[in-house]
Amino acid sequence: MQHMNRIDHLSLDGHALRLLVTVAETGSVTAAAARLDLTQSAVSHALDRLRAITGDRLF
Repeated sequence: MQHMNRIDHLSLDGHALRLLVTVAETGSVTAAAARLDLTQSAVSHALDRLRAITGDRLF
């Protein structure tokens, strides 16, 4: 968790966190994209951004 102290918290907006929760709830990027009315590519890119910010694979 030390890495969490270095995260730019302003980069973690509500939309990104909602997307992360939706992927976790649905179990897939495709299902999350459908639920959020986004393309699969948009969700994948957002996850990549979250991975870069957190330094974690997330899933």
